[in-house]
Amino acid sequence: MEDAARSWDDEFTHVLWRAQNAVHRSVQESLKHLGVTATQLGLAVHLDQIGPLSAADLSRGFHIAPQSVGTALNRLEKLGWVRRRTHPVHGRVVLYELTEAGQEGTTRGRETMRRTNASVTGELSDEEIASLIALLRRITETVDGPDAPVIPAWPVRS
Repeated sequence: MEDAARSWDDEFTHVLWRAQNAVHRSVQESLKHLGVTATQLGLAVHLDQIGPLSAADLSRGFHIAPQSVGTALNRLEKLGWVRRRTHPVHGRVVLYELTEAGQEGTTRGRETMRRTNASVTGELSDEEIASLIALLRRITETVDGPDAPVIPAWPVRS
């Protein structure tokens, strides 16, 4: 039975779903000029930050379905943003690394996302933004557990 004090439209999960859809549309629209999706840009940014990783490392580390990671990496490879290379120690493992075009793309993508963030949060104060981020992180941790660093399953030995 529905809580008489709060309608479906006022429940947290519904409001969050609506906000997520609105922000997602805004992000996707802002990334059109790069030819990538938010997932594709996110994976490229993480390859830039962490270094070469396998598709399995990315899937496991960011809680993204392996099929989605594979599709995203294939698109990034077609765009020339990533290249595959064989792991130097474990020859059956395929690593993905950013190319020079991928590094340029992630730089442009980060700037695009800065502008999009400013647009989406333009009505909020800095304190409200910080509070909202902290609350959403708490919810994510409650559902998914604490963030763990993304560590390659097959590290490259020096």
